[in-house]
Amino acid sequence: MTQKENLCPHCGKAMEAWDPGPESGWDGEMFICSNNACSYFVNGRKKIADENKVNFAYRYFYNPAKNKGGAVAAWCGGDLSLLKGRCV
Repeated sequence: MTQKENLCPHCGKAMEAWDPGPESGWDGEMFICSNNACSYFVNGRKKIADENKVNFAYRYFYNPAKNKGGAVAAWCGGDLSLLKGRCV
């Protein structure tokens, strides 16, 4: 993976290696944006909180084996305020 491929296309920050584990059914190591200020994450959290009143969001991930990216669900601790809680 090149340095450019390792950057989140939404915020430009480096993504972290992530292994979802064999029980997930996904293909090995992927990369995930863990930037809590990323527009993809912030807008996703707001949309889910507004529409469903649950403490989830989504983060951008990239699967190098398939050369594709997408959304992965992330649970958020704390209350539904966008200024509180931390998503993992």
